[in-house]
Amino acid sequence: MKRWGVLVTATTACLLLGLTSFVAGRSGPEQPLPRIASPEALAIEMAKALVAADRFTSLAATREEMERMLETAQPPASPQDRQELKDKVAEILADRGEDFDRFQAMKKAAGFKEGATVRFELIDVDRIYEKDGMKKVRHSRVRMFQATDGAKEESFLIWLDDMFLFPRGWAFTSVSPGIGNETSKK
Repeated sequence: MKRWGVLVTATTACLLLGLTSFVAGRSGPEQPLPRIASPEALAIEMAKALVAADRFTSLAATREEMERMLETAQPPASPQDRQELKDKVAEILADRGEDFDRFQAMKKAAGFKEGATVRFELIDVDRIYEKDGMKKVRHSRVRMFQATDGAKEESFLIWLDDMFLFPRGWAFTSVSPGIGNETSKK
């Protein structure tokens, strides 16, 4: 009987280890970032991410993407130029966190209610232009509607900046979002 107990314990341990490695293996490789086909779709997705208090990492260009983009547009002539490029990208990435925090404070000041049902519509997107081999949209605006008591809606305007086209689709580089309650400005 003692042998059966050891065998069952060993079998259970093997199954648990196998299951653990299976689960770890599934979460190990990163999922590919979403491909967003148009600037219009990206503006809506970005507004949704900001309102949901998501730091929108999958919608933003990575450090490597930004460095490659800048190097392609303006190849560094010296190691100092290369370092300046890296410093510029690091500064842009640092600003993203500040912009996110500023947006959350603006959202609270505008009277957005967490957990409220919202819907979005695109107001406008600047035209796509190309400069130094890079496709870019400078500004976009999205209107967000939030359900209120009494089956009414109040609207908010969300402003977004700097969308670039990368091989994986559209993404933000430096994100400068803003939000305001549209009805309070009437």
